[in-house]
Amino acid sequence: MYIKEHIKAMTPYLPPLEGRASEGKYTLLDFNERTAPPGPAVLNALRTFIDSGAVQAYPEYGDLEAKIAKYAEVPAGQVMVTNGSDQGIEIIYRAGVSFGDGVIIPSPSFAMFYQVAGVEGARLIRPSYHEDLSFPASDVLAALSPGVKLVVIVSPNNPTGSVASEEQVRAILDKAAGLGAAVLLDEAYFEFHRRSFKHLILSYANLFIIRTFSKAFGLPSLRVGYVISREENIKELLKIRGPYDVNMPARVGVMAALDQLDYVQEYVQEVMGRSKPLLESFFDQHGVSYYPSWANFITFRPPDQMAAFEALKLQGILVRPRSGPCIDGTLRVSLGTVRETRLFIDAYKHYLDQGT
Repeated sequence: MYIKEHIKAMTPYLPPLEGRASEGKYTLLDFNERTAPPGPAVLNALRTFIDSGAVQAYPEYGDLEAKIAKYAEVPAGQVMVTNGSDQGIEIIYRAGVSFGDGVIIPSPSFAMFYQVAGVEGARLIRPSYHEDLSFPASDVLAALSPGVKLVVIVSPNNPTGSVASEEQVRAILDKAAGLGAAVLLDEAYFEFHRRSFKHLILSYANLFIIRTFSKAFGLPSLRVGYVISREENIKELLKIRGPYDVNMPARVGVMAALDQLDYVQEYVQEVMGRSKPLLESFFDQHGVSYYPSWANFITFRPPDQMAAFEALKLQGILVRPRSGPCIDGTLRVSLGTVRETRLFIDAYKHYLDQGT
């Protein structure tokens, strides 16, 4: 059989996407998306491109990476645009992880890290987040040993919402460098947290940062992200990425979005400055157990996970059931506009009242 045995042993990553958005009957608080549309400049740019007669031509990226680099405040040579941050993950794995190599993924974490590790035939090492969902730095350092080629750090982490400190990241980078290993640092929620480790690229050649336009920018359907690393690393990664992997609607949408950053900033301010405190206050007042989060979501523990999930769904609210170390029985709710947060609060209060 042509298919490799380790791939045959895997299961596909199949998030529950079908029907959630297309039916138009739910408030989508389950995938940490931007719940408001992107700015009008993005939509107008996409319409103009569709009407331009250039759909049949191969993509031309122009100064896309330079514009992303300017936004990220790094030199242009330190950026590579990718087909979603998922492709960034795949390329970084493919660049340095071989069959049987160790990959450390503090868990629970984003499913694609495990999926790509499985495809490469890597040996997974999964230090668990602490009971309070804080980052397990000491366990990661203890697991770093010869044969490990990659350490994954997500800050803020999905689904825990917790962050790693610079001291912790530096310690891991130092030890990884001594072993010939790299660190993949996922900053998918950077716009909400506003703290980055990109300045460490000056000191560490083994650091690769990935970001996405799928969250605060509201462009997940266009599939576009980017990698930040040393220029010499980016040159090597470009040997793996195809020349046409990022489509032209993605390029057009991102260019327009970067020209209207006020739409991103206003949304982030509403989510983190108004919706998040509103929901935390509700949880505090009603004795709902939840975990502190630095991103646009909160993981909380209802009396009965699936009963709460179904009760919310019946009221038109979608949230995400979570499982894994320390989070079995929890739900993750995305933070959107104040209006949407109030809809969730009303629906969850109704569920709690029904149970009393």
